[in-house]
Amino acid sequence: MALLDGFRVLQLGGGLAAAVCGRLLADSGAQIRCLGADTQTLLAAHLNHGKRMVARMDAGNADLIVAEGTPAALRASSWDAAALHQRNRDAAIVLIGPFGQSGPQADWPASDLSLFCASGIARLLTGQVDDLDEAPMRPAGEQAAFIGGLAAACAGMHAALLGGAVIDVSVHEALATLAITELARAGLGRPAWPRRRLADGNGATVTILPARDGYVAVSPREDRQWAAWLGVMGSPAWGREPRFARKPDRVENWDALHALMSQWSRAHDKQWIADAAQAAHMPSFPLREPGESLDSAQL
Repeated sequence: MALLDGFRVLQLGGGLAAAVCGRLLADSGAQIRCLGADTQTLLAAHLNHGKRMVARMDAGNADLIVAEGTPAALRASSWDAAALHQRNRDAAIVLIGPFGQSGPQADWPASDLSLFCASGIARLLTGQVDDLDEAPMRPAGEQAAFIGGLAAACAGMHAALLGGAVIDVSVHEALATLAITELARAGLGRPAWPRRRLADGNGATVTILPARDGYVAVSPREDRQWAAWLGVMGSPAWGREPRFARKPDRVENWDALHALMSQWSRAHDKQWIADAAQAAHMPSFPLREPGESLDSAQL
């Protein structure tokens, strides 16, 4: 039996973060009904695949209600907490907004790009740089929606245990909490890391590789770990080439190196790669779907 078997969720609107939340809960066994879900893009269609689409509001038998929007937008749709509680006083309610449901910025418009910049994550994604004029960056896809949806799913499962609880999820705040190094330094009374590069960092030596059944993360950042990783891969001849001899060489020739490692990794299962790497004292872990994580021996 799945972890959330019998758990009933009502997902309201076309927001991507709400769709991510519903996808994570569905993959863990929950029953998802959607009112007004977006299916026009490939991403939205994937996130809402397999959910039951409904044409009218029926919140009476939901254990959890998830809606996304600014306070003004939710009130206009009668999806604010007060209106939803009139329909179901026992259901937990999770409201997802760019800046939450209260405060001076709550009704500000936002996008994936603006949320990444406002949260500070855009600055941190590049790490330290040699040229301070190098602009902050935005990752591919709609990562703000994924982080906000993940926060909403975790909060929603716990809120459902309380009965009638209302959870306010700010995507902006969810993103800001990812700055773990900066938050730790602030908590210890230390200054933030300067943006100008002070050391070589980890560069391209921390990466994700395709596997036969998904993806796996590897981190041969030290020379001894690189040597061990080559052993895991069967000591390929290209591993002795001068262009991969030192860490700066591997960073400079990263495109070629990633292609060679990927050619090897695609022939093996992700868990096998992670186990072999860890046995060689090199950090590695498989990337898992929610359902896979529930079956993890480690968990």
